[in-house]
Amino acid sequence: MIFPALTWVLLLLSAVFCAVGFYKFSYFTTVGNGLAAGGLALASLIIALCRGKSSAALVLSVLFLLVYSLFQGAFPALAEWLRTSRRQALKPEAESNTPVYVSLVLWLAAALVSVMQISPLWYRVSAGVGKDSIFSWIALIVTAAGLLIVVLAHRQGVKQRQEDPSLPPMRGLYNWMRCPSQLGRLIFWTGILLSGISFLSGLQWVIALLGWASAVFLALRSAFRQDRRDRKKYGFLPEYREYAEDTHILIPLIMPKNVKWEEKEE
Repeated sequence: MIFPALTWVLLLLSAVFCAVGFYKFSYFTTVGNGLAAGGLALASLIIALCRGKSSAALVLSVLFLLVYSLFQGAFPALAEWLRTSRRQALKPEAESNTPVYVSLVLWLAAALVSVMQISPLWYRVSAGVGKDSIFSWIALIVTAAGLLIVVLAHRQGVKQRQEDPSLPPMRGLYNWMRCPSQLGRLIFWTGILLSGISFLSGLQWVIALLGWASAVFLALRSAFRQDRRDRKKYGFLPEYREYAEDTHILIPLIMPKNVKWEEKEE
């Protein structure tokens, strides 16, 4: 079944979380997507518990998604709120140049995509399979590895920015890649996809793969946007130029270093 019973509940919840994008347009696919991941996972677990079909791997997957939601949704939103409050009284950002219909379309698309991303978990719950397979544990290990990279990248980034605000993070995981958090996201969502190997069938694979592809696209877009901002902000510093020219943007030895400098940065 492509759309199991109660899928509409997840769509409604996803729309609620992604509605944060009406405050700031970019939040549809960033903060909203991050919050929806945890919220939808928790809703799926509650439904599984009500049906008496839970398992250790399922509970751990939901826990990982909740932690992921904090680092990709709640923490970025809180950090920006604190930065804004230091500059001025917090006011919603008016984006008058964005037509209302564009916001509505992106809102609905973001809500649908968020459901598709957690669909392997949801299809498992809908199938009512309580027993964990070997694939469930392998997928859990991959998911945990991705989450660990996300968490470490966040902590190392915050610490290094506090130590020297004039430079971006360049040590620890950042010594290996310029955007480690996005690599963690790629691995994390690959683990979520793998968790459905024993439960997905037919067109369900299409939904799950589309959800995974959207997560990969968002992670790659985030990586290249962050890298452009860093090059524009720090590209005039010799130590940063040397670092960027010697460090891959995302996946060491595979993806290009992709360094193009701005003529003048202030």
